[in-house]
Amino acid sequence: MRDPQAVATIVGALRRVHGDDLARVMLQDGMTVAVLIDTLLHAHLSNHDAAKLMNAALQSDDFEMTPDFTSGMSHLKYVYDSKRSLQMVDIVMLTKDRSFASTEIRLRLRA
Repeated sequence: MRDPQAVATIVGALRRVHGDDLARVMLQDGMTVAVLIDTLLHAHLSNHDAAKLMNAALQSDDFEMTPDFTSGMSHLKYVYDSKRSLQMVDIVMLTKDRSFASTEIRLRLRA
């Protein structure tokens, strides 16, 4: 594991928000990034910490991401609550060909 502290915090947030059994299924079978964002924002974490954990999940290689963005150029864009807000509410992955919403990106914890 490249970032065990981030993975432990994400697992803890999933367990607190969804319960042990559902968290286990989400980690083994995968979940959308939208579900992870919603979980982190409801897990009594600061918005800043939630954004850092999202970044860690997407870049640490601890999670298998589908589609795979490592073969080409991509850019992670944070979506904020309002124009002058620093409250992250969603992300979008931008590639050369198209944009991917958080509902189109899946994460699964690597075994």
